[in-house]
Formats: sequence, structure tokens, C-alpha cells
Amino acid sequence: MKQQFFKLYLIITVSLIALVLAFGQLYNEFFSKHVPSVQISVAELTQIAEQKDSRISSLSISEIALPDSLLNTFNQDGIISVTEHNQQFIYLKGSNGSIQKVGPINLISHAKTDWFAFFAFYFLLGVMILLFIRPVFRDLSLLQRAAYRFSKKPQRIELDIKPNSSIAPLANTFTDMSERINKFVQLHSDLSRIISHEIRTPLSRMRFALSIAELDSLESSQIERDIDEIELRLEQYLSFARLEHQQSVFNQEKVNLTKLINTEIAKFDLYKELKFIPTLGVDAAFCETSFMAIAVQNLLINATKYAKNTIYISTEEKAGNYLISVTDDGPGLPINADALIEPFKQGEGDKLASGYGLGLYIVHRIASWHGGKIGLANNLETGGAQISISWPKNGM
Repeated sequence: MKQQFFKLYLIITVSLIALVLAFGQLYNEFFSKHVPSVQISVAELTQIAEQKDSRISSLSISEIALPDSLLNTFNQDGIISVTEHNQQFIYLKGSNGSIQKVGPINLISHAKTDWFAFFAFYFLLGVMILLFIRPVFRDLSLLQRAAYRFSKKPQRIELDIKPNSSIAPLANTFTDMSERINKFVQLHSDLSRIISHEIRTPLSRMRFALSIAELDSLESSQIERDIDEIELRLEQYLSFARLEHQQSVFNQEKVNLTKLINTEIAKFDLYKELKFIPTLGVDAAFCETSFMAIAVQNLLINATKYAKNTIYISTEEKAGNYLISVTDDGPGLPINADALIEPFKQGEGDKLASGYGLGLYIVHRIASWHGGKIGLANNLETGGAQISISWPKNGM
């Protein structure tokens, strides 16, 4: 903001100085009446008054030998200054046509410029401009810092801006907006907790009833997997709500990436028909542990929906970035693959699509918070989708 302030200050100051100078020139050119004059010192004038007969003489027009240009000027203005033999003379034309020659005298060729007054004027002009725009930029700086704090933690913002400030309406609008957004975030948080409580409780009862029910192993396994999927969807939604509003603290640190990924893979042991093959080339990485675990979990959930037999998980360091890739042997990405990272979007013509389309959006958000990105491609060897996230090794 300081850079923008000084830039605008210089632009306005230079523009006004140029405008004043240009106006002065235009005024002298078109509005100021030109009156021919010469300047002599007080001492010269005193001497002429005391010795008027010695240095003032009358002439006729025929006695003056002047070039045509000077003669025309003399006839028009009635006065000219001429230098003869290194001495200066003035010729004056009277109203009756008489001509007076005054000299020799010492003319003051140029008026002395008062540089102090010149610089003082423009200095005061610059100070006035500063006093005018400084309060505006001070208030804008307050608004900018408040907006940054709001982006980190949504809450009602009170700005110390006077009612007569130029940006007071904008500040009031921002305060009202922050209050409304804060209420919406609080409502969203309350709704998440309600959903968590109201759905997890009946799911726990269903698990208990399943444990004592007399069902064959196939039916029991299917119901168990359905309950697990409901809990995964619920956890996915709660993760989305928590991460989108950043209610958790985002702190990156060095973590054991191999252990983190193996822990997430172990959560899918119930998928006996799928084979998970990890190729982990990075032991430790700089990231936020809980968020990265959620990202890996969502990549694996997405792969389990489409894989036929095998899911490949790999980590590597590439071009100064960490890279986690999850590849399946399913049908590959849909036509509108880029839309998958948008919330509540699914692939066109995807018969296996389920849920609310939040999985890859959550992965995309987590990658962006790490300063990285998500990659979507089809793997040439397996024919399935290969989804990866990469982020800088040195953190954000």
C-alpha cells in the first residue's frame, strides 16, 4: 500500500506542477496584455533626472537608421532599446510624433528570479496534496489489513475510520459484509456438528444391531461396507466444512510421509478385492499432517470407486516439489475431467459417480494451501486415472 501511495502522490504532484506551469504560459500568451517596457536601476533613473539635458536628446525620424524589423517594432510599440558601440540607448516615440533618445544607460536585461519563492510555492503545493491524500490512504491501509485478517479468520471487523472519511461508506459496507459472512460460517459450523451427532448416533446403533443379528457373512459384510461408506461420506463432508473455513490451524512441519500414506492405506483393508501397491520414494516431507492425510484419503476413496483390481500409490521428489500420485486400473477420466476439482461436480457419463463431488475439490484446496496443485491425467500403462498432488519442498 505504501508503494501505491507514493506512486499516486508523485503522479498528482507532478501533474499539478505541470498544470500550473502550463496555465501560466497560456495566461501570458492569450490573456495577459503585452505592454512594451524596459528596466533600469534606481541609480540610473536618478542620474537621468539630475542630468536630463546631457543624456536625453530629441531626434527626427529621418535621423534614425534602423533595420526594417526594429523600425516596425518601434512604430508599433513606441519604444526600443538599442546597443551602439557597446553602449545601450532607449528610443521613445511621443504622442505628437517626437522621438527622444535616452542614453547611454545600463539596462537590466532580465528580472531577478526569486528562487526561494518559486520552490516555496511548489513545496507548499506538495504539502497540501500530501495532507489531502494521506488520510485516504491511511484508511485504505486499515481496510486492507482488516481484509487480510478476515481472510485468515472470518469474524466481524470493526474499523477505526472516522465518519467523515472518504471511504467511510466502503468501510461500513465491509463491516456489514464481515458480520453476515461470520454468521453464515457459524451457521455452517453448527450444521456440521448437528449432522455429525445426528448421523453418527444411528450408525452406531446399526453396527450394534448388526453384531447381534443372525445374518450370513456375505450380507453382514455388505451392510458393514455400506455403513463404512456412509461414515466416510460423513467424514468427507465434515472435512470439507472444516477445511473450507479453515477452522483448524494450518502449520506445516517435517512429517514421515511414508508412515502417513501406509496408515491411510491400512484403513482400506476391508476392500479385499482390491490390491494396493505402494512405491514410496519419499520418507519425510514438509506439510500439514492432518490435512495431507485427508488429501491422501480422498485420493484413495476416489480410486476405490473406479479401480478393477489394483491401485498404485507412489511418492517422489521432482523439480523441487514433493509428488504423491494415486493410479487405478479403471476406465479413466471422464470428458470433463477439469470439472472434477470443482465442488458438487461429477464426470459426464460417469455411471460409477456417487457422493456429492467434494473429494477432489478437498484435495485441490489442500494442495493450494500448501502452495501446490492437483494433476489429472490418464495412465498409459493401466488405462485408468492418475491423480496427483505436488507442492514445494521448502513449503509456502
